Amino acid sequence: MNLKTLALAGLLMTSSAQAQILDAITGHAKDIKARFTKDAFINGVTLKQGNIDTTAKGQDAIHNSSGTWLLIRVGKDLYLQSEVNFKSSPGPDYHVYISKFPAIKDNPEFDGKQVEVSRLLKPNGAAYYKLTTSDAEDAKSVLIWCKQFKEYIGSADLIAIDPL
Repeated sequence: MNLKTLALAGLLMTSSAQAQILDAITGHAKDIKARFTKDAFINGVTLKQGNIDTTAKGQDAIHNSSGTWLLIRVGKDLYLQSEVNFKSSPGPDYHVYISKFPAIKDNPEFDGKQVEVSRLLKPNGAAYYKLTTSDAEDAKSVLIWCKQFKEYIGSADLIAIDPL
């Protein structure tokens, strides 16, 4: 490689790194703003419930969450609902996923078995997310994942609730 090629490669890497840093700062700003939004609830029939596994291998001081998630049916539609007790560490690009399989517990387990639902709307407290599936068996677990840095934040197995 000649000196011009090396200099150009250095500039491109710097631009890419700068873009990633800017994205992270913007994402953290959105995360902070979302923490002050009102709790939002969906009314329907609760089919499943699960608590974030705070002992999962992927949880650490920087990447973590806790709290309860529900699977709720409203007519023919399914929704995921985070409860008021849901909390996550600050992050730039958290997303919610569901899976037909048990909850993963660490970064290396993330694969095509998880289906993205939405960007995390509220990193603490209650929010709901409409699912594209109407089959409750498609949601056996929920996962919070940082897309930008490919980091596990938390997961819960969703367990069927016995009707009264």
